[in-house]
Amino acid sequence: MRPQIKRALPIYWLADDVVRIGAQQGITKELTDPQGQLRVLLPLLDGRREYGDVLREACQALVDLSEDDVREGIQYLDASGLIEDACSYDSLPVRLEANQTFFAAAAENTQAAANRAQHVLRESHVVLLGLGGGGSASLPQLLACGLRKLTILDYDVVDESNLNRQTLFRTSDIGRKKTDVSAEYCRAFAPDVDVEVFDLKVASVDDIIRVARGADVIICAIDEPRFIAQRRANAAAVRLGIPVVIMLTQHTSGRFFSVVPRESGCLDCLHIFDELNTDGFLRQFHALMSPARDAATAAIAPHIQRLTSFGVDEAMRLITGYAAPLGLGRQVEVNYISGALRIIMNWDRHPGCPTCGSGDSQFDYIFDADPL
Repeated sequence: MRPQIKRALPIYWLADDVVRIGAQQGITKELTDPQGQLRVLLPLLDGRREYGDVLREACQALVDLSEDDVREGIQYLDASGLIEDACSYDSLPVRLEANQTFFAAAAENTQAAANRAQHVLRESHVVLLGLGGGGSASLPQLLACGLRKLTILDYDVVDESNLNRQTLFRTSDIGRKKTDVSAEYCRAFAPDVDVEVFDLKVASVDDIIRVARGADVIICAIDEPRFIAQRRANAAAVRLGIPVVIMLTQHTSGRFFSVVPRESGCLDCLHIFDELNTDGFLRQFHALMSPARDAATAAIAPHIQRLTSFGVDEAMRLITGYAAPLGLGRQVEVNYISGALRIIMNWDRHPGCPTCGSGDSQFDYIFDADPL
C-alpha cells in the first residue's frame, strides 16, 4: 500500500495550526495541529511511498513519536475518510483515473468496496437491451465506465423522429441500423471494450438468455411489446441468476428499479403485489394493453439523459457494491418537472410468483394479458 490523501480532496491551511482537507460540505475535515505533526505527515502521504517508508520518514522527522504513534495517526485519517491507496491507479488508463478518484472519494475507508469498483468494472459484462431513447443514452455512459464487455441488442433503424432525444445518432444516420451506428461509436470511443452487437428483435425469454449468459447485469431499455418486453428481461435475469435494471420513461416523469434474483421481488412479484393491493389494477392493466388510442412519444433529451444516468448508476452499484442500489425492490420516480426523486412503491418476493417462486396457479389470471 502507498497511502495518500485522496486525490479528490484539496489540502489547505487556515492558520499555522489549522488545516482543512476537502471542500465539499459534509465530508470536509478540519484538523488542528498545535505541535506541527500534520505539517510533517501530510506531505509524506503523497502516494509515492510505501506504508513502511511513511512510518520511517515520519519518525525520523518527529523524534518524539513512535511508529505506533504515526500508524495511529494514519489510521485516524483513514477512518475519517481521507486516505486512499495510490496503487489503485497503477494499472488504469488515464481516461479511467477520474472514475477511480470518484470511487475512492465515495469510500468510507481504504477497506471499503468502493476502492475496488473501477477494477471490478474492468472485468464486467453488461447486456444492454434496446437502442431507443433510454438505450442510446445509456451506451456512452456504459463505455465511459470502462467495462470489459458490452453486449447490445436492437433491431430498429434510425428515424428522423428519434433525433430530438437519441443523441447517439446523427442526421446522416437516418435509415441505418441502430446496431451498425452503435458499433461504430463503440469502436471510436472505447476500442478496448469488447462490444458484441446483435441485430435482433427480442421475441422470447430465450432470445435474451442466449446473449446474456455469463453477464453481470442486464439493462432493459426496450418497451415493446408493452409490459411483455420487461417481463421477458425479468424472466431471463431470474433464470440466469443475474441482476436486471429496468427503466421506463412516461411523459413528465420516468421510473427505474432493479431486481436481484432470490434476493428482491421480481417484476412478476410486483404484478401480484399490485393485484392484491390496488383496487381495479387488473381491469386498468388489461385496458391499457389494448388502448383505444396509443400515446405519442413525449420526451426531451435532458430528461432521458437524467433517467438513464440513474439506471446506469444502478447497474454500477449492483456490479461493484460501491454504494447500495437505489431501486432494489422498489420503483423510483424521477420527476422531470420538479427534479425530485420519489419512491413510488416497495415490494417483496412473493412465494407464489410464476417466475421466481413456486408458480402458484391461483395467480395465472394476472398474466393472461401479457404472456411471455
